[in-house]
Amino acid sequence: TSEAWTKLCEQYEGKGKQSIAYLIGKLFCGTLSDESPMEPQLNSMQMKAQVLNSLGQALNNSLVVIAMVISLPTSYSTLR
Repeated sequence: TSEAWTKLCEQYEGKGKQSIAYLIGKLFCGTLSDESPMEPQLNSMQMKAQVLNSLGQALNNSLVVIAMVISLPTSYSTLR
């Protein structure tokens, strides 16, 4: 049984790390759109941060806020 457990851990550990890398990329490399309401877009970013936390990669709230600010469209440039 411990061998089976080890194989399961090896199988899914990489997927967790891939998910973490993907979410961090989306959080810090995305740009929000003027075409859609801002609140749902910001909520989506917050949700990504919560998922990262549940995957064991907690982000400081100030880091999440920085990701939000740098993702704002150019029309919000006065807030940067």
